[in-house]
Amino acid sequence: MLTRLLITGRAGAALTGLQQHLTGLTGFDVRVRPLANGNADPLHGLEQLPDIVVLRFQADQTAELTAWAVGQPGSRPPLIVVGPAGNAEAMRLAVRSGARDFLAEPISKSDLLAALERVREELRSRATSARGAVHAFIGASGGVGSSLIAANVAHLLAVQAQRSTVIADMDLNFAPIAHHLDLHGERGILEALEVLDSLDAHALTGYGALHRSGLRLYASTTKHVVLGKDVSASRMARLFDLLARHHQHLVIDLPHSIDDLTATALGIATEIYIVMQQSTLNARNAARLVRILRDELMIPPERIRLYINRYAKGGAMQIEDVAGAVGVPVAGTIPSHYKQMLESSDVGMPLYDADRRAPITKALLQIVQDITGSQSQERHSLLARALPAFLRS
Repeated sequence: MLTRLLITGRAGAALTGLQQHLTGLTGFDVRVRPLANGNADPLHGLEQLPDIVVLRFQADQTAELTAWAVGQPGSRPPLIVVGPAGNAEAMRLAVRSGARDFLAEPISKSDLLAALERVREELRSRATSARGAVHAFIGASGGVGSSLIAANVAHLLAVQAQRSTVIADMDLNFAPIAHHLDLHGERGILEALEVLDSLDAHALTGYGALHRSGLRLYASTTKHVVLGKDVSASRMARLFDLLARHHQHLVIDLPHSIDDLTATALGIATEIYIVMQQSTLNARNAARLVRILRDELMIPPERIRLYINRYAKGGAMQIEDVAGAVGVPVAGTIPSHYKQMLESSDVGMPLYDADRRAPITKALLQIVQDITGSQSQERHSLLARALPAFLRS
């Protein structure tokens, strides 16, 4: 995921020098904002907050540092201060501001990059520890069954693994997850975005439809066409963060397209599940998707999971062929039981409720066990009943 970096201050030449240090740097979206006379707060008037701020001050001008120091530290992004050495007042203000680093001029490119990487690692650690796991499902092609798999994995996390789980359907026009789970709420994800600033954990539940398993669905309920460009990616990221902070698992079902919204979801995902079928076209599309994730969205390969849906042992492409063509190992397969999947979707009944012993259900259970790192609760209970009483005491 790109880290949004703002370089700001009053001396335009100094800001340009800092920007040049970062030319060609991958993983950062670098913006420069020169400050003129007026409001001294470097964040004043910004619609979207950066992830990191590099603030350059002048020897005789510390108003920006003062403005930052009197703000609310918890609501502001991490700060790196750059300026002349030996300014005791600036050092004091930097400490009060909670600055992560103070770089005395002249600064080298290596020192700036090292400071940025330390802060970015801090952001990653904070995000990981403060929220539940985020699982993004996306199809290598349209119609491969990724939505049905996402819905059933989320259902299993809730009902079988007994984890607090929510699922967000990012197909804002057709909302297939609502059909798979037979859930239809009065308010949905778009309405939640409109009142995002006032939402807490309790109020948020009013915008999701509750399944009898305890799984809650956040989907579009609008009757009008929705264009991705009209939905704020930054607000969607904040909604994802809110959902993940209050649940153990957030499952995101993504349409087969790459835009600002899907890139945002893919960037924050703990794990990304690419679903494909056994065909050359699917393998080509999956390989292209992996390259986009790895090279353009800067997502580490270890976060990518590849699954083959409707797998048949006699298919033209076998597991080793798919892995070689796509460039990542195949994490698992889901057998071809088209009739069961169609019936499940038609009546809105999860596969676990319809037939928990079916091979397709067992394959989905395996995905959930891989996610949670634990064996099936049902297997444990069956084993306990089979053991003699003296061995269970």
